[in-house]
Amino acid sequence: MMQAIYSLPRYAQIKTYIKNQVESGQWKVGDRVPSENKLSQDFAVSRMTARRAVQELADEHLLIRSPGLGTFVAEPQAANALLEIDDFAQQFNHSNPQYSNRILSLEEVGAEKDMASVLGVNQGDPLFHSVMIHYRDSAAVQWEECFVNPGMAAAYLKQNYSKVTPQAYLNWVAPATRVEHQVLAVMPEIEVTGALGLAAISACLKVSRRSWSADKVVSVCKLIYPGSYSLGAELII
Repeated sequence: MMQAIYSLPRYAQIKTYIKNQVESGQWKVGDRVPSENKLSQDFAVSRMTARRAVQELADEHLLIRSPGLGTFVAEPQAANALLEIDDFAQQFNHSNPQYSNRILSLEEVGAEKDMASVLGVNQGDPLFHSVMIHYRDSAAVQWEECFVNPGMAAAYLKQNYSKVTPQAYLNWVAPATRVEHQVLAVMPEIEVTGALGLAAISACLKVSRRSWSADKVVSVCKLIYPGSYSLGAELII
């Protein structure tokens, strides 16, 4: 455990330790966390103190408790956005048997001038970059490209995205307090239409999204959807 957490109350020390393990990518969605007995031994506290820490994290939806099985890292819950695209926010969920995805790219890159400007970092600074195709019933329904500020989501490249989508993970570690959208009808590049299984010349919907947590930009994403959808634009936090 890190020295910095020792000034906290004992139960808060345990909460901070568990959060650090999850946010660093050491513990992933679905991983079992140590038992209350183990935590009480490791932190030299009563089991009641360990139970308080675990229960508070369960109440915050960071952990999920399963009687007889143990306590596990919960799936992140996204911010409640009123921007809805065919209710994909609900359908892009590993618990939905109709949902799957394919990662095309997941890497660290240097920030080019324009992207550095919109993310509020310096040109050449490291950024996390991902490209993913989302499927419903084996049909491609979204092409997603994201640039992420590593300072806001240090374990972004370590996540198991077969179990959690990038947006759900980002909203967990850096909850969105502001989201900016731009919606356009576009003729996407051939690599995008090919990945979506569309004809070379196909009209699509492009959503550009920039998300903040407090005063920091977390991510800039480009989403391409086949066809057209009815959109709202209000975000509720």
